[in-house]
Amino acid sequence: MSFFKKRIKAEDVKQGGGTSYIVNSGVYPVNIIAPIVSVSKGGSTSVDLFINHDGQDQIIYGNLRISNNDGNENEIGTKIFNQLLVVSGTEEVADPVDGELPIGKKGAMKDVSVLEDLVDTEVLLWIQIEYGKYNGSITEKKVIRGFYQAGTSATAEEIVNESEAGIGYEKDSKYFDKVNYKDVTEADVTAWIAADRPKGTSGGGSKGGSKPSFGAKKKFGK
Repeated sequence: MSFFKKRIKAEDVKQGGGTSYIVNSGVYPVNIIAPIVSVSKGGSTSVDLFINHDGQDQIIYGNLRISNNDGNENEIGTKIFNQLLVVSGTEEVADPVDGELPIGKKGAMKDVSVLEDLVDTEVLLWIQIEYGKYNGSITEKKVIRGFYQAGTSATAEEIVNESEAGIGYEKDSKYFDKVNYKDVTEADVTAWIAADRPKGTSGGGSKGGSKPSFGAKKKFGK
């Protein structure tokens, strides 16, 4: 059974507009150690990314939503996930397998569902930091805006159309350092960070709920 198949129509590949931990908006060369499939309590399916940037392993949670709670495809999430397939040269992604990753407390191994076809993939990852508010607390998360091909900076659109690589990257670059504020101001966030992000605030994306089970467990990233 197939989890996802590459798409090459124009609308599917058009690009959307000091520490090794990713903490700022920007484009980062990363190795995707393993993409993780998570299913929320409401039933939506997302792909989280366990990555390495500049020698530092880290996880990006809850950004690439493949399906909504009602089971219908999430248009934005699938479009960005499809970019990943195109820029990595992946034709199709099989259903996930049960595995383990060192993403628990103090690096403990944790049960996950891994998309093996995208394991150990080099890409350029566009991250936008987004601040918002939930239950009266400021939230901070890393939103995946897109992918570019490692080495060439080509967009999915350029690869499919066999056009000059890097033009889309150059056009997008004016947005790379943008920070998004939803229902909060920059001043609110500055004060919150200065106060060392007081307890009771929410950070990162949703980690989802139950996970589907596929096959035997495999260890990745350790």
